Amino acid sequence: MRPRLLLTIALTAGITAMGATGVNVYLNERASPEARVLSSTFDSTVLGEQRRLIVRLPESYARQPDARYPVVYVLDGSSQDRHTAHTAALMARIGVMPEVIVVGLPNSSGEGRQRDYTPPFMRMDIDQADGPPGAGDRFLAFLKTELMPAIERDHRTDSTRILAGYSRGGLLVVYSLMADPDLFQARFAFSPALWRDDEVVVSRLGEFLRASPGLEGFLYLSLGSEENDKMTAAYRKAVAALEHHAPSGLRWRADLTPDADHGTNPELSTPVAFGALFAQGRLRPGL
Repeated sequence: MRPRLLLTIALTAGITAMGATGVNVYLNERASPEARVLSSTFDSTVLGEQRRLIVRLPESYARQPDARYPVVYVLDGSSQDRHTAHTAALMARIGVMPEVIVVGLPNSSGEGRQRDYTPPFMRMDIDQADGPPGAGDRFLAFLKTELMPAIERDHRTDSTRILAGYSRGGLLVVYSLMADPDLFQARFAFSPALWRDDEVVVSRLGEFLRASPGLEGFLYLSLGSEENDKMTAAYRKAVAALEHHAPSGLRWRADLTPDADHGTNPELSTPVAFGALFAQGRLRPGL
């Protein structure tokens, strides 16, 4: 069953359960969406540049001053954070997940995106044989030492951190699991560009999983069924590595999204990722 249909069914059931009175109270009392979106800039010493941030607060944030919330850090912010926040809000309303704070991280530029989301053992541009390596390690250091402490100081967060990335951002998400496993409790990699540099991240993922029997956390992978052959081949190899080597403490799930392409897969997969993360009990991994 397609993710959009699953979400529609879940929303319909949730609204029915709330009843007319509950829906009216919710519509009358919820805060304006514009009032909950905070745009700002952040001066990063680690990156040596100013970065823009988009913080989307949950609907109950103002009226529940003692509540604390998980935080979803969304790469490619300004294109991916809006649908992520809207999906999370819809699913929280029907009680299938908690409300979350969504932090969108817009890119500084096209070249900056390549730099930030590419692991340091890979070239930023595969068409340049002598091109510079990525600086994904530096970007993770920015998140760890500067951005996340600031978010946790300025907003009412709990201990759950989630990283969501798409395409090359998904590549960074998978790399972050190997580089700093404890930095996030959950990771969503939508259409990850695992094919780059002869699938070196896939090889390293298998090695990492075999060497990490105590690994914990949650990992969600998805790919559109209409994506190209090189994306699909690398994705399937990553899933096979998880099937054969993932330790028992790592909850994971991998989905092939029906009728989705590279552009539509992230939005279709986001509700499935949230549902899998916050579902009761353990997951059965698989493609």
